[in-house]
Amino acid sequence: MKATNRKNDGFTLTELLVVLGCLALLAATLLPALAATKLKELSTQCLGNLRQLAMAASIYQTENKNIPYNSVSQIWFTPLNSVQNSGAIHLLCPLASTPPAPNIGNNQGNANQAWAWNVLSDPNNPTSPWVVTNGSYGLNGWFYQYSGSYFPGYGLTGPSRFFGSIAMVAHPRQTPVFMDAYWPDLWPYSDGPDYAAQWYPYDEHGRVGDNTPPNNGMARCFMMRHGNSPPLAGPPGYAMSHSVKQMPGGINVSFVDGHASYTRLDDLWLLYWNRNAVPTPRQ
Repeated sequence: MKATNRKNDGFTLTELLVVLGCLALLAATLLPALAATKLKELSTQCLGNLRQLAMAASIYQTENKNIPYNSVSQIWFTPLNSVQNSGAIHLLCPLASTPPAPNIGNNQGNANQAWAWNVLSDPNNPTSPWVVTNGSYGLNGWFYQYSGSYFPGYGLTGPSRFFGSIAMVAHPRQTPVFMDAYWPDLWPYSDGPDYAAQWYPYDEHGRVGDNTPPNNGMARCFMMRHGNSPPLAGPPGYAMSHSVKQMPGGINVSFVDGHASYTRLDDLWLLYWNRNAVPTPRQ
């Protein structure tokens, strides 16, 4: 009897290579889309945090007129948390939730790292122990309660730039409250020339203690945290403005009217940052 020829079970090397090539092609097609979807999801979470913070600020200012500055070294997050009552989760952008190393206050963050700030464990007891609070957002400092003794080095001569209350905001949809930032607060001068020192990128090698105007303006939020992978610090070469060269990337910003949106760095010049602000037209 003639033996029956049996076809070998399994795949040939050529077939395996074809299958692997198809899988590699699918991965190359799908992975960028999945990464973009993940970044969009994280950005959506960040926008939700910013909306919550803007809402808390609105409630607090409606009831108390203004946000106390440096009240027993708590700055804005302690009084706002009293009305938000949501804990520190809303202080952290999901793309910048890692504490700085070492995680000690007061230590600036960066595009993908949270800042650190020392607060009293009991805000009502000035002798209570200090604890570290981390966050990824900064308050537009012109919403603080003005106190001349707290602002000697910022180039401020009086309360005329401060809002003092929500009722003083003439353009609520175009006036930022919170935004992605390296530090808990900032005092931008959107009504100055584009090349003013307050617009320089933050390039002080981690120094925040001197509190000179170049460190307090837009420099504290000059980064590309969203829309880039990974998030990037503001390019140190951009000492001039968008009128010289368009700036890449942007940050998430929440506004007085309660909405939050991704805002390109170029568009920061078009916003109303303080009571006297006249946005600089795009060149």
